[in-house]
Amino acid sequence: MKIFIGLGNPGTKHALDRHNVGFMALDYFADKHNLSFVDDKYIFSQSAKHDESKLIKPQTFMNDSGKAVALFKDDEIIVVYDDIDINLGEVKCSFGRGAGGHNGVQSIIDHLGTKDFFRIRIGVRPVHEELKDKILPPDGFQNFLLKPFAPFENDLKEQGIKKAVSIIEALQTKTFEEVMNEFN
Repeated sequence: MKIFIGLGNPGTKHALDRHNVGFMALDYFADKHNLSFVDDKYIFSQSAKHDESKLIKPQTFMNDSGKAVALFKDDEIIVVYDDIDINLGEVKCSFGRGAGGHNGVQSIIDHLGTKDFFRIRIGVRPVHEELKDKILPPDGFQNFLLKPFAPFENDLKEQGIKKAVSIIEALQTKTFEEVMNEFN
């Protein structure tokens, strides 16, 4: 079974943060396909079933996402998450890479004992001049990721989320390689 893991932080406090774009993508997919997430404390997550796949939003905090993902180590895991190195509105697919400094992805690698899983990396790097300095010291990108998107970024945010959803839909019937060739 294909397991789509959206990364984010639980609760309303962080719901609109850049770091929660993985949750946003799964929510968009669920709305589009008339799915509902239910709390599943056994897997420390909210989950929804779609055909031969499952959507999972871990309810641990980002840095401990691997705790929920480890329960699916025998399935095909696809992780959907924010990437500060990719411009807002863009999405990249990859397989078997390192964490790239993303603590949620590192937690998954640590809990699974492997980096061999598919990733849908949604860009959150600012492209508007007035925001570019927000990812530099002294604030750094860690604080920036825990803030909502600016209103003037909404179109690019939606563009990235919709592309991620298109990739999720393609993965219902296509191989990882086919999807990477089509979307990268």
